[in-house]
Amino acid sequence: MDEQRQNQRWKTAEYFERRGSSNSKKFDVIDLNINQSIGHLIDLNSDGMRLQSEEALEKGVIFKLRIDLPEEIKGSDQLLIDARSLWSKKIDNQKSYHTGFEFLSKLQSHNEIIRLLFEKVITAQTVE
Repeated sequence: MDEQRQNQRWKTAEYFERRGSSNSKKFDVIDLNINQSIGHLIDLNSDGMRLQSEEALEKGVIFKLRIDLPEEIKGSDQLLIDARSLWSKKIDNQKSYHTGFEFLSKLQSHNEIIRLLFEKVITAQTVE
């Protein structure tokens, strides 16, 4: 699957490492249909994302999602995205699952916010 990815994948753990901050404000992912968190973001690119959750999510379901960002970028601290779950698997030796999603609504503004959020961190690290 990795060989099919053509866009840079941003990892949220790297975001917090490079900022030298804790991940106390994780990238929460909210299912807007039930208005509750279904997990937190592990990584993403312009085509999709992977999240970690306490329960497996059903494959092939279309979700209306809100991704809460740890800081405001271009006047927004969240992304609203329609996405389809592609797979879900249990993480070895843990009580949690990873689920892969394909974005169905790809807005250029989302790509720019994602890029700016992570480039800001990379730039800050190289300056230090």
